[in-house]
Amino acid sequence: MRDQVRLLVEGLHREPGVRQAVATLGTSRLAVECEALGVPVIPLPQAAGSDPRAPQQLARYVRGGWDIFHAHDGPALTMLLYILALDGSDTPLVAARRYSAVPRVSGWWRRVNLILAATASARNGLVAAGVEPGRIVVVPNGIDADALIEEEPGALRRAIGAKPSHRLIGSFTALTRHRDHATLLRTAKRLAQECPEARFALLGRGPERTRLEDQIERHGLEGQVCLPGYLPDARRYMGDIDVFVMPSFDEELTNACLEAMVAGRPVVMPTRELPDGDRIEPGPVLVPARDPEALGDEIIRLLYDRAHYETAVERGRAFARRHGAEALVARTLAAYGRVIRPHRRPSSS
Repeated sequence: MRDQVRLLVEGLHREPGVRQAVATLGTSRLAVECEALGVPVIPLPQAAGSDPRAPQQLARYVRGGWDIFHAHDGPALTMLLYILALDGSDTPLVAARRYSAVPRVSGWWRRVNLILAATASARNGLVAAGVEPGRIVVVPNGIDADALIEEEPGALRRAIGAKPSHRLIGSFTALTRHRDHATLLRTAKRLAQECPEARFALLGRGPERTRLEDQIERHGLEGQVCLPGYLPDARRYMGDIDVFVMPSFDEELTNACLEAMVAGRPVVMPTRELPDGDRIEPGPVLVPARDPEALGDEIIRLLYDRAHYETAVERGRAFARRHGAEALVARTLAAYGRVIRPHRRPSSS
């Protein structure tokens, strides 16, 4: 999430006539990056989600003549709804939604003027929660494809004890219930027989780790599937991966997916139904959701069909280029234009 906010802040900073301020933890990396750009930072206390000082500090800026407030996560949305209600402000509130799961507290989202959903599946989850479809706009994640990344060859393989001869299938995402790691584990069980050199690295942290460890043991996949935990700056480790898999229940374009594409790794992504021509732009390799056989077939094909692998890599790189920072900023500004008052100059907080 931080990378997406940073890309947007940097892009808006280059837009003429736009002023912005960013509310974030005063000691955060995002705060440092904003200050380096010359973007004003509204410093929040360390435990902003539970610290009563956070809304008090943020409330001081509500009357600053902003045209839009943009909440990038759940705690920010909660604080802004509370502050705007107490202040009686009618300034439009825009919120970001990056997860495909149906929101647990749907009432918050129904009170937002406009929601920027990162994927179609995130939009569908919001609609299932009762949000009017007309108040949702899909704005995909963006990536700085030209950013210089200091890669660490072999670091991921060393972390999981993989040999150079092993074929590494990786995923980078939170270990939560709205991710479909169960299908990935069933695929790993099949490949343990058909592709013994395959190793799976499920990177990330979250409340489902213990349950996943139990499933790995139950399937007899110790040594075949590893849970290395969270590693920052995913692109540093992509060079060790042969195939990247997004373990979701539907198409979900995360920042890690884009990082893998930029690094020249094919991305396999589940979809509820296979594309019928130009339903989505080419990029990720799509397979039916919750289908370990189809997922396994595609991984094996990518591992052993060089032409298919190279085609997937080139499509992925082109896809990532089309999702650069410029596209993210343009789509976001267009979305702002749907709710902003036409007589006021663009500004956001």
